[in-house]
Amino acid sequence: MTKNSWIANNDEPRIFKASRIWEFNVWGAIVGGIGGGLVMLVVATILIFDSEGPAGRMDGLVLALTIVATLLAMFPGNLIAAIPVAVELESGKGLRLIAPLKKLYIPMKEVLELRDSYSAWTSQKGTLVKLNTRHGLMKSFAIHWSFGEEGRQLAQAIQREIFVRG
Repeated sequence: MTKNSWIANNDEPRIFKASRIWEFNVWGAIVGGIGGGLVMLVVATILIFDSEGPAGRMDGLVLALTIVATLLAMFPGNLIAAIPVAVELESGKGLRLIAPLKKLYIPMKEVLELRDSYSAWTSQKGTLVKLNTRHGLMKSFAIHWSFGEEGRQLAQAIQREIFVRG
């Protein structure tokens, strides 16, 4: 029996974690995205203030607005939590998605269903958890295949919670 095995009367939250490689991958994407966003912001600033015509200024403004919209979608819009690096399950209460720079609580009554999901690039199986209520822009989240056995246990535990609630 593993440390995250389901125990019928256990009210203590259980944490399911993805592999360290996936966690480093997600953090690397965040750092790379922030770095790329800063470079694009410098380019947008140059376009806005050093362009000789309105077309260059407009391109700079569009680029700056794209950067702002992306940041708003990722953090206040909760899209960064759509592929968490860990999930904490409180039996009968809800889920806490743990992503880089963000934690998001989802009440269990808002979990609608689980679906198998396949990666076309790696042919690996994950699980998509659909919600019946939006959390910002997020309507579902993924239990990535890199969770391995803990991901399968998490999916089974969520399925049990839905069944018990049912």
